[in-house]
Amino acid sequence: MIKKDGHTHTQFSHHGSTEQLDMYIERAIDLGFTEYVVTEHAPLPQQFLEEFVGPDDARDNSAMAIDELTFYKSEVERVKEKFKDKINIKSGFEVDYLKVYETDIHSFLQRESNWIDEIVLSVHFLPNNEGNVAPIDYEPDTLSAYFSDECRNPQILFKRYYDAVIQSVNFDTGLKVPVRIGHITLIRKYQKLLHLPKFDESIKQQITELLAIIKQKNYQLDFNAAGFSKPYNGESYPTFDIAEQAKKIGIELVYGSDAHEVNALGLYYDEMKELIVDKK
Repeated sequence: MIKKDGHTHTQFSHHGSTEQLDMYIERAIDLGFTEYVVTEHAPLPQQFLEEFVGPDDARDNSAMAIDELTFYKSEVERVKEKFKDKINIKSGFEVDYLKVYETDIHSFLQRESNWIDEIVLSVHFLPNNEGNVAPIDYEPDTLSAYFSDECRNPQILFKRYYDAVIQSVNFDTGLKVPVRIGHITLIRKYQKLLHLPKFDESIKQQITELLAIIKQKNYQLDFNAAGFSKPYNGESYPTFDIAEQAKKIGIELVYGSDAHEVNALGLYYDEMKELIVDKK
């Protein structure tokens, strides 16, 4: 049976540890993982960076810079070779879906298509009522400041998030490799601090529609452990009930530590493994 971590990061994330990639791989081997996908945040579109109105540090530290791309790829290739007899390492990215910049994202994926083994496709940024795009998971104060109206009526915020996630699933990546939809309840990252309510029936229906599209596209679902360790969340992304709903319709769940530091690798795997559809 394959033990896989399908969502991991490196020193190139700029919002995690500076530990070297070798240390992550060695830890994964020690934990008994047999397959490991390196999915660093892909460089964001240049026009998006130029037009970004959110906090400067969120702009600068959300993903690797384009001039780091070659070194990142060479590091992944280096550890693939170094550890090839101990673990199957796959190369990839976590790709931010940004509706206005679909053409740029598609072009990037086509340029890198021969190198990519798998991707995680995620939503970290949303437009607010003024049309300004801001991060939803950078800091709680950022979410409250840029989405103040929506936070007063969280179901509107939830709907906007799932509108974007559905758009991401419908986006044509042009790739012929596994695509996983990332942490689909990330919008609840600060739920305890912001006193976010449960999803109402309309949002639950939207999630049902989202899962149906994921199944139709034959995509996978990132079953992400990171939320368990977040002080204002305490749950997996998605929650177990949504993961069970996905599994019932035949969506493959892939464990993702979303580790931004070595010590986060493998966390909560045992609690989540019963729902993970492992490849035989």
